[in-house]
Amino acid sequence: MGPVATRTRRLSLSWRVSILLAVLLIISAVVTTAFAVRSIQSQLFLQSEEGAGNVHASVAAGIQSEYAAIARYRDQTLERRKSLIKEVSAPLVVALDVLRTAADSGELTREEAQKRALDLLRSVRFGNDDYFFTYDRDLTAIAHPDERFEGRNLTDLQDADGVYVLQEIRDVALNEGSGYVNYRWERLDGAEPSPKIGYVFHYEPWDWIIGTGVYVDDIDADVAEQVLGVQSDLETIFADITFAEDGFFFILDQDGEVVATANPAVRSAGANGTGQAALEEIQRAAPSKPGTETTLRVSAPWVDEVVEDWSVRVSTTGGDPDWILVSAVPEQRLEAPGRSLAGQLILLSVAVLLLGLAFGILLSRRITKPVDDITAAAVGLADGSFDPSRLDAASTRSDEVGELARAFQRMGTEVVEREARLREQVQQLTIQIDRSRVDSEVEQITESEYFRRLKAQADDLRRRDG
Repeated sequence: MGPVATRTRRLSLSWRVSILLAVLLIISAVVTTAFAVRSIQSQLFLQSEEGAGNVHASVAAGIQSEYAAIARYRDQTLERRKSLIKEVSAPLVVALDVLRTAADSGELTREEAQKRALDLLRSVRFGNDDYFFTYDRDLTAIAHPDERFEGRNLTDLQDADGVYVLQEIRDVALNEGSGYVNYRWERLDGAEPSPKIGYVFHYEPWDWIIGTGVYVDDIDADVAEQVLGVQSDLETIFADITFAEDGFFFILDQDGEVVATANPAVRSAGANGTGQAALEEIQRAAPSKPGTETTLRVSAPWVDEVVEDWSVRVSTTGGDPDWILVSAVPEQRLEAPGRSLAGQLILLSVAVLLLGLAFGILLSRRITKPVDDITAAAVGLADGSFDPSRLDAASTRSDEVGELARAFQRMGTEVVEREARLREQVQQLTIQIDRSRVDSEVEQITESEYFRRLKAQADDLRRRDG
């Protein structure tokens, strides 16, 4: 009972082949899906990085180009201002020479000529109420339109940045004869100190240091306006730049402040602890060398105030301005195509698996059915129920299984026939053995003394009756 029960519970060969085929198909589907998803995600990350890298390079080049143009404008404007104040100073030198010549010829005394010269220097105005100033070698103001300075020694006077500006003016005038000095100075109306460029020269005949200057804050204002224009243009450009649909681009300065962005959530990130922390992390990660890029992962609420993980690429422009260029792509968006592909591949794999199982079962049945028939025939041969006709279908195959079935069919038939002949021979032999035994037993009876007495008595009785 045990072996039979065990054989009954064991899966047939066809089912084992089908299960093996199913396992192989599942493994193949899992490996193919994982490889395809990984490849798609890697390709998307690569495309995103290439696109971001191209934008970083083009934006950096555009910023450098714009700022180079702004710098040229500032330099050219400053040069024109320098040329202007130098040209304005030239007629004064001529006027001073005329007065000095008059003093030398006796038309005027030296004191009268110098007094007229100083009055002239105090009264000259040009441009935006710009003026001239005059100091002696000791830096005492001998002609100045600001009454606070007139007649005072201003050696230790500092500008708004703490620069001893008059000492610098004297050094340029006495050592170079003439030149330019940059400083910050109050206007005559008492306004806040503003950037100013001065032209000074040494009038050697009277050992005077004469100078003038023009404010350049209007140039800086124009430059700042142009910078704002560049930032506005960048924001317009950034509005059209997207990475993986939800990605975007923005710029920070070296203090971590937002310079340009088309994403309002980034500009308001300072009011959000998580957003500010993300900006500070990006600022710290910014490479110091222009042209190099750093990739990092940050968490920030840059879409619908939902904190999510972003793949961030950071570079710097270098030069002036040294801005930090940032491109951000939500990692979920990069992973979404992979997940979608994985779902599609899983459905496809299930369909292929079901079809494979169906075909596998049919194929395995076709392969293993003859084997099952041969197995059943072998079992029948063992228990005496062998039927050669069960192998008729298998024996019609032209492959090795058919050859085995035909051979087993012949062998089985021969075995059955041989067994039948042996059984008949055994039966005949048994009959012969039984007859010989009877004859021997009869002979033993007839040859006994008892049987002879009976026979003699029977013969005697027959004689008496006769």
